[in-house]
Amino acid sequence: MAVSPETGSPHKLPAERRYFNISVLWIFYYERVIHALYRLRVRHEVATLASIGSGLAAAYVIVRAHTMSGFLLAALLVHAKDLFDACDGAIARLTGTGHRFGRFLDTIGDGVVFTAWIAAGAYRGLEAGLTLPVTLSFAVAAWLSLFLQCSYFNYHQLHYVRRSGASLTSRLDERAETDSGIVAVLARVYDLWFGWQDRMIARHDGWQRERSGLHEDPLHPTNDAWFDHRNLMVANSALCFGTHAFVLIVCLIAGSPFWFLPLVVVGMNLYWSTIILTRAVTFRRGLTVSVA
Repeated sequence: MAVSPETGSPHKLPAERRYFNISVLWIFYYERVIHALYRLRVRHEVATLASIGSGLAAAYVIVRAHTMSGFLLAALLVHAKDLFDACDGAIARLTGTGHRFGRFLDTIGDGVVFTAWIAAGAYRGLEAGLTLPVTLSFAVAAWLSLFLQCSYFNYHQLHYVRRSGASLTSRLDERAETDSGIVAVLARVYDLWFGWQDRMIARHDGWQRERSGLHEDPLHPTNDAWFDHRNLMVANSALCFGTHAFVLIVCLIAGSPFWFLPLVVVGMNLYWSTIILTRAVTFRRGLTVSVA
């Protein structure tokens, strides 16, 4: 994607540090959309609101759909949410207009949308005859799994970005005392919703580093290779929200929105566990880690 000299780059990372992001496979043409939105001077906040709106509309259609055309419409709306979600940050970087308000609006909006999708899937499970205890168990497990999986990806992504020298509006610790006004309110909402998940992932990662013979402090120089492992970052990228959206689309095309919940709980957690074990085995064996 061509960028004029007076603008920034749509990418989070410099060219030599980028890795293949699995979660954008499902929206392989998204850079063309970014280019079009940029040319049309669409602000990143508008793209964020379009993402949230598409996602909530998808949840409504999932609840109401009883025909294949209805499920396909829901699938298209889920895809639109994923597409706009991939564009807003890139537009902010291109135009140099990123800010903390947009950062929290994006993440909290994602939280609301995915919660709505899980609730819609649970509703369809009840409608199909599943018992309330079974449905609630899958819904709660899917909610916890989905957000913890993405927190794991974000934790390693932020450290990888830090090691790359790039800057983001996201921080490793969002409890910033410098925020004020509505941004401070959103930061508080973020911390109540996502903060405990981020801290849980950080504690688990510190424990795993210690078990691997590395320093618990993530900023310690001995952890450079731990966070710079490009192949593991590629694997981590499949835990991003884009992959969860794709799983829901597959379930909708199959006419079974409830199956989104067990697939997140079982399938995605098995994949996540494989990444954690692979990282532990790689570093405990003292294998050479390539960051090139």
